[in-house]
Amino acid sequence: MSFLAAAIVAAYLLDWFGLVIRPAIVLVVALACAVAAGRTMRDAGTRPTREMPAFIAIVALTFAWLLWIARPTFLPPGRGPDLAHHLMLVDFIEQHWSLPHDPNLAYVLGEMIDYTPGMHLLAALAGAWTRIGGLHAAYPIVALTVALKAGWIFLIAARLIADRDNAIPFACVAVLLLFVPRTFFVRSFTDTSYLAQVVSEFFAIGMWWAIVAWTDRPSRAPAALFALAGAAAFLVWPVWLGPLALTFATAVILRRDVAWRERFATLAIGLVPIAIAAAMYARAHGHAVGIVAVPGYVPLPTIATFGGWFLLAAASGIVVAATRARLRLVVLSFLAAIALQAAALFALARATHADIPYQAVKMAFIAIYPLAVAAAIALASMFDLTNLSRLSRPSRPILAALVFVLAILTLRPALTAPRPKPVVTERLYQAGVWARTHVDPACVDYLVDDEYSAYWLHLAVLRNARADPRHSDELFVVKHALVRWVMPGGRRYAIVEDLSELPRDIRSNVDVMATFGPAAVVKRRGTASCE
Repeated sequence: MSFLAAAIVAAYLLDWFGLVIRPAIVLVVALACAVAAGRTMRDAGTRPTREMPAFIAIVALTFAWLLWIARPTFLPPGRGPDLAHHLMLVDFIEQHWSLPHDPNLAYVLGEMIDYTPGMHLLAALAGAWTRIGGLHAAYPIVALTVALKAGWIFLIAARLIADRDNAIPFACVAVLLLFVPRTFFVRSFTDTSYLAQVVSEFFAIGMWWAIVAWTDRPSRAPAALFALAGAAAFLVWPVWLGPLALTFATAVILRRDVAWRERFATLAIGLVPIAIAAAMYARAHGHAVGIVAVPGYVPLPTIATFGGWFLLAAASGIVVAATRARLRLVVLSFLAAIALQAAALFALARATHADIPYQAVKMAFIAIYPLAVAAAIALASMFDLTNLSRLSRPSRPILAALVFVLAILTLRPALTAPRPKPVVTERLYQAGVWARTHVDPACVDYLVDDEYSAYWLHLAVLRNARADPRHSDELFVVKHALVRWVMPGGRRYAIVEDLSELPRDIRSNVDVMATFGPAAVVKRRGTASCE
C-alpha cells in the first residue's frame, strides 16, 4: 500500500511544483517509501504472523479471478460514460506527463480537469513501468487494489475476532461475505465503472487497518501509515476521508492509557499530512467542492442488493460489538461515522433539490466492509457460545464445513454470472488509434454495437473535445449511425466493430481502409461532410 500511495503522492507533488512527471523517478521514490514503511512497521511490532499464508492466498485468488473475468485483453469490463472520462484523463497524462491546469482544457476534458487524479496517475505510471500503456494497465491496477482490499479485511477481522484459535477461518468468512452485496463490491467497477472510487476504497480500508493496528499497540508508525494512505485516498477520491478521520480521532482521543501529549502527536501525524494534501488540491481546484452535490446514477441500497442474511448477520455483529469496548472503538465508531456523513450528504442533496442523493447513497459502498467484519464477529461469537471452539479436534471439521458452505453460497453467484460484452475492446482500440493517426478524427463516425463503445472511441481514443458542438449525443446512438450511412452526405470515415455484420446497403458503398480482426476503418464513397 505504501508503494502505491507514495507513487500517487510523488507524482502529484512533481506536477504541483511545475515539474514533468518522470515515471522512473516516481518508481524510485515509491520503492524507497515502501521499504521504509515496512521497516517502520516491523519496528513497531507488526510482523508477518500465521495469518500471512491465508492473506497471500486471498489476495492471489481474488486478483486471479478478477483478471480472469476480463480475459484475454484485461481491459476495463465496465460501461457507462464515466469509463470514457476516466480513460480520457489517463490518456492526457500519458501524452503530457502533467495534469491539466489550463482552464481552457475544460473544452476538451470537461469536469475531468478538476477531478482528483490519483487513480489516473497510477494507471499512467503503471503503463509506463510495464510498457503496456495506461489503457491496458488501468484494469489490472484496479483489480490489484480490490484484491489487496480483500486482504485488508481479512487482517482486520483476524485482529478483532476474540477467539484467536479460530480467528483465521472466521476472518476468511469476512472476505467471503463481501461477495454477497456484489453490487457494492464487484459491480462497482465491472459494471458501473467507478474506477477512482474503488481504488480509493483500498486506501480507505488500509487506513482502517492502521487504526486497528494502533489500538493493538499505540505507536506513531500506524499513524504515519494512516497519513500516507489518507493523502493518497484524497488524491484518488476524497469522499471516504470524513468517516476515517473521525474514527481515527475517536480511537486516539478515547485511549486513556496513552498520555495526552502522545495522543496529540499521534493526531498530528495522522491528520496534518492529509490536511496539507487537501489544501494543496483546493488551492487550484477549490471551485470543484460543489461536485459533492451533483446528481448521477448510483444503484440504490436495498435489502435485495445487500442480501437479507448478510444484513441479519451484520446486525448481530453490531450487537456483539456494542458489548466490547475495542469493537465499539473501531467498528461501531466507523459505522456511526459513515452514517453521520451519509446523513450530512443527504441533507445537502435535499437542500440543492437533487433528484437522487448521489453521494449519500455512495456511502453504502464503504459500509459493506465494517458490516462484513461485524458479521464475521457475530458468527465467531455464536460458534464460541456453542462450546465447540473448546473442543479443538471436533471443532475443526465443523468449522471447515461452515467456511466451505459459506464459500459456495457467496462465491457461486459471482463465479457463474455471465460475462457482459465489454464496450472497450482491443480491436476497436487498434482501429481507433489507426484512425487517429491517418484521418481527421472529427470526421469519424461509429458503426459499433454499443453507444458507450462509440463514446469511448470518440473521446478517449480519437481525442475529440467533449464540448465540440459538432458532436451531439446523437452521434453515439447505434441506430442513428446506421441510418446516416445509408443516406448520402454523412461523415467521410467510420470505425466498424464487425465488418461482416454491416448491412449490405452500407457495405457496398464503402472502401475498407484498414482491418483489425473483424473491426475496420472504412471510407464513404461519394460526397461527405464533417458538419
